[in-house]
Amino acid sequence: MLEAASEGFAGRVAGVFRDGFYVSGPSETLFAVLGPRSWPGPLHLVTGTMAALPAVHDRVSVSGGELAAGPLRVRLAGSRRWAPGLPERLDAGPAAWRGIAPGVDAGLAGVWETVSRDVRRGDLAPVFDRLQGRGDGLTPSGDDVLAGIVLVAAIDRRRRATLLSLALAARTTRLSRAFLRWAAAGQSIQPAHALLDAAASGDQAGMRRAAASLVAVGVTSGRALVAGVALAAAELPRTMVPRPATV
Repeated sequence: MLEAASEGFAGRVAGVFRDGFYVSGPSETLFAVLGPRSWPGPLHLVTGTMAALPAVHDRVSVSGGELAAGPLRVRLAGSRRWAPGLPERLDAGPAAWRGIAPGVDAGLAGVWETVSRDVRRGDLAPVFDRLQGRGDGLTPSGDDVLAGIVLVAAIDRRRRATLLSLALAARTTRLSRAFLRWAAAGQSIQPAHALLDAAASGDQAGMRRAAASLVAVGVTSGRALVAGVALAAAELPRTMVPRPATV
């Protein structure tokens, strides 16, 4: 995100919510400025308590190491870049993922069986076709599920170029495309990485804690993201650690 909010940036406030606001800039640049209780993420500038929020369409600029948005000023000096990694493989088996997978949004129920079959085959192009833009909001539920699937798929670095192409072409909202692009690069919000790290070591209690934190994000976004992660981790080929042979 720090790359987006670089010196000379100029954009506008694209949306305001309780704990922060979205900033839109040139070339599909999009990021969120959030309060201190928010999770780190690839699109998140997490700052201190904001005394006043800007209004939609207010000008946003970065100059002299400071972000200005309406009445708000945010010092960027000392900011740390969110740069998580992904585990090489996952150790948790399908039963562990079924134990944390939430039910899918009613709007996705009609395509879920087909999506699951495509994921099982490792064929993600039709998964994008079926889920992209499906649902309401700035990040429709179908896109949130996709972001979880893409994040797990990105564990295999050989997939990332294809995933990025699919993300860039996704027929959905600008915000969803931004999250999908970062997922294709192997980055999401902190609880999603905590979930995969726990799965990499077979820590089922850690998986449950991380999944609960993720489900609590937004109204439906976190729940849909967990559903996508769980589906891909359980079904997508080449995500599991080969278990040692017994003698």
